[in-house]
Amino acid sequence: MGIYDTCEYMLYVFSDAMLYPDMIGLILLFGWSLTLVGSMVHDFTTRNRDLEKIEEICFQAAGLVRSGRTDQAAAKLGSYGSKTLVSRVLKEMGDAILVGTFHLKFEKILQDAEISIDKSLELIRIGVRIGPMLGLMGTLIPLGPALLGLAQGNIKQLSDSLVIAFTTTVVGIVVGGICYCVATIRTRWYRQDLSDLEYAVDILRSEIDEGA
Repeated sequence: MGIYDTCEYMLYVFSDAMLYPDMIGLILLFGWSLTLVGSMVHDFTTRNRDLEKIEEICFQAAGLVRSGRTDQAAAKLGSYGSKTLVSRVLKEMGDAILVGTFHLKFEKILQDAEISIDKSLELIRIGVRIGPMLGLMGTLIPLGPALLGLAQGNIKQLSDSLVIAFTTTVVGIVVGGICYCVATIRTRWYRQDLSDLEYAVDILRSEIDEGA
């Protein structure tokens, strides 16, 4: 066996060995993408964005800070109640006010919120790419045995290989599509949350500084 034949055989064995891990990966990704849809629907029903309430809380908290009642101001900022990024970050701002570091930490708090958003979207964005990639791998790997079966007149081997090729393609595209939709919707939500938080910081800074 020459060098070319040896290399060809090794590449064939390697690519053929990747088929089952590829299929398992697609199955896991498909199941994960369905959980993403369920999580997004749950978050949609529990977001309860209320800009007027945010304004009210921030104005009241600033008034409490001006009167020296920082503990009550912190409690007020932690009372937003919505299970969103806004609620968590408002509580962090309240904690900063309580220890007297709000003017030093508010930019850091917003930056950490942005990093938290990027972290929560990382896997979804990876899924947008990985799903179709695994689908393409699942298409190309069985084509070798399919062509071999065609050359040998083995119709069963040909049909079995083509079934795997087409189904992995479909699943990979579906995974990529789901992840793309979820990432797009969540990105819009998070941008809105960041806008609300920046507005809240502007209210707190201007009102607190006004009374200083």
